[in-house]
Amino acid sequence: MFSSVGWGEIFLLVVVGLVVIGPERLPRVIQDVRAAIFAARTAIDNAKKTLDDDFGSEFDDIRKPLTQVAQYTRMSPKTAITKALFDGDNTLVDSFDPKKIMAADTEGAAQRNNETPNNNATVVQRPDSQQSQPVQQSTQQQKQGPKYSGGVSWTDIL
Repeated sequence: MFSSVGWGEIFLLVVVGLVVIGPERLPRVIQDVRAAIFAARTAIDNAKKTLDDDFGSEFDDIRKPLTQVAQYTRMSPKTAITKALFDGDNTLVDSFDPKKIMAADTEGAAQRNNETPNNNATVVQRPDSQQSQPVQQSTQQQKQGPKYSGGVSWTDIL
């Protein structure tokens, strides 16, 4: 009931209480409010016990589905689905976890990382950085202009 009340609201209530009630009577009012809340909780608990004693066996048929619904509301969606459909067996749902699927190396990534050629084809290695190319080549390219137009060249592929 009071789970959405923040510290700001509590502070505001204390300040209003000090102004309206006064600092002399405020502790006594707080004690009276606490006693009223305690009495209400005790009365509710006694009413529950009386109803359980009078109609306990008759309400068992209703109580079981209600407790099951209450359990589902406390669960996460994934847990509720696995409990309802798979009787709590998470192995099938965990096998479809995208994080686990994406964490594993794909065939293409494993093939790119493999340094040995598959069928005696020549492998051309790319330089790791553009700065490792000789300076003379870059000056020649400036004089001749670009060798290609359109954004993709064979040097990017090889």
